[in-house]
Amino acid sequence: MIAWDESLAVGVTEIDEQHQAIIRLINDLAARQGQAGEADAAKALTFLRAYLHDHFDLETELMLDLGYPELDAHRQQHELFANHVIFFEIEKEFGVVSEQMLADILVFLKEWFISHITKEDKALGEFVRTQAMSG
Repeated sequence: MIAWDESLAVGVTEIDEQHQAIIRLINDLAARQGQAGEADAAKALTFLRAYLHDHFDLETELMLDLGYPELDAHRQQHELFANHVIFFEIEKEFGVVSEQMLADILVFLKEWFISHITKEDKALGEFVRTQAMSG
């Protein structure tokens, strides 16, 4: 389980709210581990598909507006996330929903949270704050 606290905040309200939503998904999947089914997979994938559009579009727009120097690398990470979601959707489409698939989604999201949100997005937040102070 991941508990939200201010040390995880990026400092952009909408991004922080979206990060809190992904934490809720991670925690929900973790709590249902061993008893989750196809409906849980569908719910998770629907969430992730929306996250791809809403969250990544917001971050990309912010990075473009501010001239974020790590834009390309950050967008590449988003593309990797999208590829994972597509892979999970294909598995579901072919009826391969299993406890292993849900466990794989959970592991992927935890790794994403640790590697991307707590590092890459925090760096973006710092850049946003720096730009706000100088502008």
